[in-house]
Amino acid sequence: MSEQLPLSALHPMAPEFLSTAVLYTAPIDVDAAVARIGELWSEKIEPEWHEVPEGALGEGSPAGRIMQFMVDEVLVMITPERGQLPVEGGHLPNHNFYVAVSCYAPLKEAPVAEPQSPSDLPEAKRRKRMVSAHIVMTEVMDALVREQAAIGVFRNELGVVQPPDMVTELANSLTEGQAPLPLWVAVRIFHPDLVHGRTLGLPLFGHLDLEVIDSTHSEEDVFAMLANISDYIISSDSFLMPGQTIGYREGEELQISQAVSDADGQPVIRIQF
Repeated sequence: MSEQLPLSALHPMAPEFLSTAVLYTAPIDVDAAVARIGELWSEKIEPEWHEVPEGALGEGSPAGRIMQFMVDEVLVMITPERGQLPVEGGHLPNHNFYVAVSCYAPLKEAPVAEPQSPSDLPEAKRRKRMVSAHIVMTEVMDALVREQAAIGVFRNELGVVQPPDMVTELANSLTEGQAPLPLWVAVRIFHPDLVHGRTLGLPLFGHLDLEVIDSTHSEEDVFAMLANISDYIISSDSFLMPGQTIGYREGEELQISQAVSDADGQPVIRIQF
């Protein structure tokens, strides 16, 4: 039965790295910006600069400097660069300086020999590590976008540039124990005839993205449902498998299946709504 399949048979393994970039109209003082992490989030960090020789990050990579520090066992690496951030396809807002940020959050403990629950599985533990990486990334972004020259945070997986006000406002959700979901997962709604909806970003947490097609519900209802279920699976040990149902409002049970999205040809969890 589908519910007896291992998670890795359907869902992707959450990665160990999370990367993004902050775009600026002018160079900034990276040391001063990073120092705000301690002021805003009471994190005790000890940044160190490291010189990177030419070619160290791949053939043809330029020489540069990388700042490194630890937050809650997540390694943060920050690289300031002059010029335009190279991207494949699309266009970014005009900028002449950017700060690339990567968070490295590997598993450190050995796998449990005989897992007693789904939360003991390496796949589930990697998901929790990526939640930690997203929390740290959010704190770092909150500090970096408070520069006057900040344009926004470019999230390649989500295909968006998040403006500074959005980042600082939603980051505050962490102080209330809530996930700043719009910073972590994009929910796209389109309406060619009936309503369609799709998430972007859930593979970073070890989940297939969610999709709704041909819904008779309103765009607002489809958006809310996808956002609520995304928040639920990120914040818990739960995962969605084909053939199951998921409870929604007022006892409503939504059917789940696996499909390939017409939007980009990627595998998704399709929810009947």
